[in-house]
Amino acid sequence: MNVNFKHLCIICFYLPIITIIISYIWSANLNIVNWCTPNIDGCTSISRIGRYEPVVYFFKPMMIIYAIFTAIFWTKFYKILKVEKVETSKFLMLIAYCSVLFFILYIFFLGEGKLYKFFRQVGIFIFIFFTVLSQIFFSTKLKKLSCFDYKISKLIFYYTVILGIIGILLLPLVTTNVVEFANFKNIVSWNYFLFIQIYFLFIFFGLKKKL
Repeated sequence: MNVNFKHLCIICFYLPIITIIISYIWSANLNIVNWCTPNIDGCTSISRIGRYEPVVYFFKPMMIIYAIFTAIFWTKFYKILKVEKVETSKFLMLIAYCSVLFFILYIFFLGEGKLYKFFRQVGIFIFIFFTVLSQIFFSTKLKKLSCFDYKISKLIFYYTVILGIIGILLLPLVTTNVVEFANFKNIVSWNYFLFIQIYFLFIFFGLKKKL
C-alpha cells in the first residue's frame, strides 16, 4: 500500500481516537458504560467500551485497521531512513512489528475468555513497551533526516524519553493496588494512550515535505 507518509501520520493519530470516541458514545447510549469524561473520571476502561455487542463489530475492525496502518507507518519510516542512508538496523523494525502484533492479538481476543484476560493483563503492557521503545529508537534517527525539522526532532526525542520514564514509574502503580485512588488504572490508560498517539502528530508537523 503506497500511502503518503504525512497522511499516514494523520491516519495513525486520528483513527484510533475517533474510533474510541464513537465507541464510548455508542456504549454510553446503550448503558454499557456510564457517561463521564473518561480521561479525567476513569469511569470505564478503553477495552470495556469496545468488547460488547453491537459496538464490538465497529471497534474491533477499526482498531485492526489502525494496527495495519501503524505497521505501514513503521515500514515507511524505516525505508525513509534507508533512502537517506541513515545508519539503522532491522532490530528497529522487529520491535515495531512486535508492538503491532501484540496490539492485534489484544484486539482480536477482546472479551473472549482466558486469552483475553492474558492479553488484557500482560499483552497490553508488552504492546505499550514495544511501542514506546520503537518511538524512542526511531526518534534518535530523526535529526539525521534532511526532510525533517531539526528542532522538532529534538523535541520528539525528549518527549518519547520522558514518556518512557513515566511509563516505567507508572507500571508498578497500575499493576498493583498501591494507589488508593478511584479508577486510577483507567485514568492512566486513557491518558497514556493519548500521549502515545501524539507522537504521530509530532512527526507530521516535523516533516518538511510530502514523502
